[in-house]
Amino acid sequence: KRAIFFVHRRELIEQTAATFAQLGIPYGIIASGVKPDYDAPVQIASVQTLVNRLLDVKKPDLLVCDECHHILADSYQRVLAAFPKAFLLGVTATPLRLGGITLNDVFDSMVLSPSVADLIKLGNLTHFNYFTMDIIVKDKPLASFLENATIFQGDYQPDNLSRFMLNPSVTKTIIDSYKLYAKGKSAICYCVNVKHSQHVARFFNYAGIPAVHCDGSTPKKIRANIINDFRQGKFKILCNAELFGEGFDVPNCHAVILARPTKSLTLHVQQSMRSMRPDPSDLNKIAIIIDCVGNFKELGKPDDFRDWSLDPNKPVVHGDAPPHEVCPNCNTPVHYAAQFCPNCGYDLTQGVKVFADDAEQIYSSAENKKMASTQTISVIHAPTSIEHFLSIAEKKNYKKGWAAFRAIKYAKTYNDLLHIAFVVGYDKGWAYHRALDLKIPV
Repeated sequence: KRAIFFVHRRELIEQTAATFAQLGIPYGIIASGVKPDYDAPVQIASVQTLVNRLLDVKKPDLLVCDECHHILADSYQRVLAAFPKAFLLGVTATPLRLGGITLNDVFDSMVLSPSVADLIKLGNLTHFNYFTMDIIVKDKPLASFLENATIFQGDYQPDNLSRFMLNPSVTKTIIDSYKLYAKGKSAICYCVNVKHSQHVARFFNYAGIPAVHCDGSTPKKIRANIINDFRQGKFKILCNAELFGEGFDVPNCHAVILARPTKSLTLHVQQSMRSMRPDPSDLNKIAIIIDCVGNFKELGKPDDFRDWSLDPNKPVVHGDAPPHEVCPNCNTPVHYAAQFCPNCGYDLTQGVKVFADDAEQIYSSAENKKMASTQTISVIHAPTSIEHFLSIAEKKNYKKGWAAFRAIKYAKTYNDLLHIAFVVGYDKGWAYHRALDLKIPV
């Protein structure tokens, strides 16, 4: 059988080729500047080059589309039309088009992988700390400018964003955020456009932090050298405009800086997760995500529950509400129901209240132990029950489904799931399928 694995970035061709070689899979490469080997049973192809060589390629039995949320683009559609009898497999971490439109126009079914939260538990992704900063532009919060920003095809128009993102106070906040949360670590900085990326890189260098800008027009050889130097830690900040957001695998990248406001969940999640690859040279790696533009307020964090589906008419399932406040002690986004910061243990209530199940973890650091010793601690049970979340749902006018999906995070047995179903009014089938999803014995 013959297969074509096609991607949309040159860096992804190189990463895929390295993986195939490691696994002993013989392959040819279809890309500009590379001598083709059309007899190889597997072809790794740049979609841009593939559409120009459709008549040269031997018909495949299988097409594998990497980052398949792009598959409705014209170039991808030309590939599919050229090989209508081939089976098609698409892979992506974000099976969604901009604006929330699903991919059911192309695919017949979706096989869900473990969630981001599950992949963290399994060790396939690293744990992360998420920080955000309030950007002030001309004495006004950034959000006030975004309200009037131009929207094109469902997202902010990049050139329109650069009008205020090039402001010196914005650049200072970006650099100060890096110094505060990720000083000395390798980081990818996502900017709004090429001009903004060049600007940010220049000011990082002015601040004594080695930074390099790279974009799609950077000559291939220079671009390859830049990426290699970044992998080797020869400079700290790799500035770009959406160039390295998808599939870019650099394990020694420990941080990302989000300096590009977006309404795209796909763009937000893909960029946020670039720092979450495990690093074999640092088994204790914790990724750092610095959200300088408040994208989390609308789009959440990478490990939030998302109900991916191909069904365009599927009812909205109320998962986690987006974080709506920030810990005043460490600038970590905190869900409204939290009574303490999950990052630093800071008390978010009037008194110091500690969940009984988490008391040891919260006060594990010397600073928190000191805080605990000087204040009266009122220990209460963790509010993890379905009854607790239902009471919140009633106050916030959320649906019962929101409470259910909050509570299942704490379900440990099938009986726990049956109890949630009973309280919310679901049938036993709901509990059964959630148990399968969570790998809980039934």
